[in-house]
Amino acid sequence: MKDFSASTALIVEDSTVQREHVAGLLRQIGFGTVLIASDGINALRTLELRAAPVDLVLTDLDMPGMDGVELIQQLAKRRWAANLIAASANQPRLQEAAGSLPPGSAMRLLSTMPKPVRLETLQGLLHDASMLALAELEQDVAPEIPNITEIEAGLAAREFIPLYAPRVALDSGRMVGIAVQGVWRRPGRDPMDIDSLLPSLAGDSETIGALLLALATQAAADLHGWQEMGLSAIKLSLPLPAELLVDLGELGRLVAGIQAQDVKPGSVCWEVSEAVVAACEPALLHNIGRLSLRGYGVGAVHCGRYEAKTRDFACFPLAEISIDPLFVHEAAQRSHRRPLLEGLLAMAGKLGVPACADGIENVEDWALMREMGCSLGQGPLVAAPMEGREFVEWYKDSRQRLRDCAGHRLSDVAPPAAGTG
Repeated sequence: MKDFSASTALIVEDSTVQREHVAGLLRQIGFGTVLIASDGINALRTLELRAAPVDLVLTDLDMPGMDGVELIQQLAKRRWAANLIAASANQPRLQEAAGSLPPGSAMRLLSTMPKPVRLETLQGLLHDASMLALAELEQDVAPEIPNITEIEAGLAAREFIPLYAPRVALDSGRMVGIAVQGVWRRPGRDPMDIDSLLPSLAGDSETIGALLLALATQAAADLHGWQEMGLSAIKLSLPLPAELLVDLGELGRLVAGIQAQDVKPGSVCWEVSEAVVAACEPALLHNIGRLSLRGYGVGAVHCGRYEAKTRDFACFPLAEISIDPLFVHEAAQRSHRRPLLEGLLAMAGKLGVPACADGIENVEDWALMREMGCSLGQGPLVAAPMEGREFVEWYKDSRQRLRDCAGHRLSDVAPPAAGTG
């Protein structure tokens, strides 16, 4: 028999009874570590916190929020599992799961199996299967981690630049804001998203602060220029990592960088992750309150992913919330997401703040989110993130297309996609 004592498995199942049943079977088979998750969202959060892939994921397919097929696609994309077993009492769903693995995926689908899962079946499958080793999953994909000297040189050369993702009112297509994303444009090398760089800098608030200051200063200067051109209603949404929220010195430097560009606090919204809201740490809450008292807006992003409660959100002086792209993408096609989306929008209503649907890729999702009561939206359909020099021309060329998108109903023919007119 195979030795699984050094292996880790994750069970994803919304039924408590079946979840504990399958976890018990895997322990009997000999898995050293067995993790459990109640649905796809919880599974992704568990793996994100673990910060390392697992040997096996055994997932149910019919779950609320994020079903098993969507989870399989996310696991393959993020390379968070070496092997996969999909289980369901619904035969058509098993067939769908078998075809859901993206082409070229490293993750190995060992089998689909009917429920309830039985010890003999599972044990025989794992014994006979040719399983992918974690070392094989991770080979050739080790992330590039620049050192501090390279980052400092990039800052000196002004290689860290802001990209702008326009945010629009879903009922009219009118642009109301711009979300800032950072990218490192390195000569002769692939660009690197700053979001992907931050985990390697965990705890280094000085370097993170320098990166965000470079982005915020340039973004504020661009915003000031656009306001001088007459685009006075635009608000700038800037990312604010938790590391900077606990460091008043770095936070003060960020605010000073904005002020130096003659941008009013009311034109800027600092965006924190829903994970910060869920943690609800007094020090973070205190410093966010200080920003709010100075006139800055505060927004929460990735909402839905970390399952913060309404009472957690109510502790923060929020100006808006953004629903995570995981739930917005293809929302019109996936009815099982409706309760989650309705819950987030109802919470925004209770808080008295607008909600933004992040990740809109088609007019059906635009129409659905608008009809559900979501006020704002951004994503590939609106525009891909762009540099400041591209923004004015994009704005001139896209106003009619965005108005057409805003007038779309789910039964209509889709208007032109972004960049086609």
